[in-house]
Amino acid sequence: MRLYFFREAWRSFRKHSGIAYTAIFSLAATLTLCGLFLLLAHNAQVALRLIGDRREMVVYLRDDVTTEQRDALVARLAELYGGATYVSKQQAWDEFAQQVGDPQLLESVDQNPLPASLRVRLRPELLNFPAMQQAAKQVSEFPEVEDVRYGGEWVRRLDELSAMFEAGALAVGLVVALAIVFVIYNTLRLTVLARRHQVEIMSRLGATDRFIATPFVIEAVAEALVAALLALGILLGLQQAFMRQVVSVVFLSLPWVAGFVVAAMVLAWLAAMLALSRVLRAVGS
Repeated sequence: MRLYFFREAWRSFRKHSGIAYTAIFSLAATLTLCGLFLLLAHNAQVALRLIGDRREMVVYLRDDVTTEQRDALVARLAELYGGATYVSKQQAWDEFAQQVGDPQLLESVDQNPLPASLRVRLRPELLNFPAMQQAAKQVSEFPEVEDVRYGGEWVRRLDELSAMFEAGALAVGLVVALAIVFVIYNTLRLTVLARRHQVEIMSRLGATDRFIATPFVIEAVAEALVAALLALGILLGLQQAFMRQVVSVVFLSLPWVAGFVVAAMVLAWLAAMLALSRVLRAVGS
């Protein structure tokens, strides 16, 4: 029985190849545009993740903090917020001197004014503005702490940028979903109407709507699969072309590729069910 459905879907595809190819190319064009935005969003997400991984909280220590107090603070910070790295006054001065790069300018400074500090690599769940702000406020109340810095404005803008990309991806996804539904709906409507006589005969012989619709659904899902793979091939070619221009572009990861293909097939299935539920009623009446 299952073989019959696939055989009927293939026969319908060959008999109405013009409509089928039009649907495939229309879907491929739509999915390619969606894929371009996904490729941009994916690369932006990768870049934001790399930048976000560098977000840290710098805890400046009081000058009178003992080694025992410092070690206890490191343990407490590691337990509550994330791993902490100690930076002595001399290390801080060496880093500052390397950044300035002018020995004559540094010679005018009589003594090292920089405090010792702890650089806290925050846990992933704390890498957002509200959580970092709350953590900095709590740490600043510790008796061993002189001040806390975490670049609040920079972190807030980074979070806003990430949210903007997510909203854009959602908006484009909705538009593409509607386009897929529209293309599949009209393609199946034309295909069923072209086989109206055959569908009427099957219906009068007692075939259920599900039995009649299954080959059409298989055909629609297969067309969406081919279109999605074609769109991915185009995207891969574009990505390679950008790479040859010395522009670092990362292709979609395997989960993104799988999600892209599955989403196209699921939307095709939904559109097919919607179209067939209406068209078969019209044909059978």
